Amino acid sequence: RLPTLPPLLSRASLQRCAPASMEASRVARSLVLRGGSTAAGSTAVGARLVGWVLTAAATTLYVPMIAELVRNQKAPESMSATTWSLQATGFVLTVVFHVRMGFPLSTFADFAALGVQALIILVLSMVYRKKANPIAALPVAGLTAAIVAPLDGLKALQAASAVVTTWALLPQIVSNFRSRSRGGWSATAAALSTIGNAGRLFTTITLADSNVLLLAQFAVAMLMNGCLLVQSLVWDDPVE
Repeated sequence: RLPTLPPLLSRASLQRCAPASMEASRVARSLVLRGGSTAAGSTAVGARLVGWVLTAAATTLYVPMIAELVRNQKAPESMSATTWSLQATGFVLTVVFHVRMGFPLSTFADFAALGVQALIILVLSMVYRKKANPIAALPVAGLTAAIVAPLDGLKALQAASAVVTTWALLPQIVSNFRSRSRGGWSATAAALSTIGNAGRLFTTITLADSNVLLLAQFAVAMLMNGCLLVQSLVWDDPVE
């Protein structure tokens, strides 16, 4: 008589025995494709599409401003280093928050692109003014804190990021009012940022579980960028 075979392995047991490479591949696909708990059907697909369109637009959003700085070899006095440092810090914190919370790549890839461009503008403004600004170290400090913080601390940092990112534009707006200039800001960049933040409200509701912190951040940022858009259309930078 043949010996009795052992019972079949359960699905959970098979999954535990799966190669690590297969698990890594599954996680990678999940990061790029999955939606939040509220995402379903065509709405989720549409939200992911919006997210990638915004990411594509964000890759060159501040490039005209960078090109203008390089072409003129100088930074307008009304260009606020505080604004760009806070912007870069907010973008960095938002990216790390999304990654550690497991939100889809399509909900935050644009912030990574914007963060790099904001850092370039910050560095160029200091180089052309030949003046270092201690606040330029803030993005590095924010990145370090977001990586090492426990989950509760990370959520607190994201709350800070929402405040930083939305109110980072305030110094630039105030400076523009005082100088009656656009502070080197691009009307195109302001318009695209306004539209982009409106789109992020949709993707956050659909793919990021309607995270309240993110919704508040994008709503206020939409209003701030709208103000910069008006300033950029009404005023020009003075010729020096």
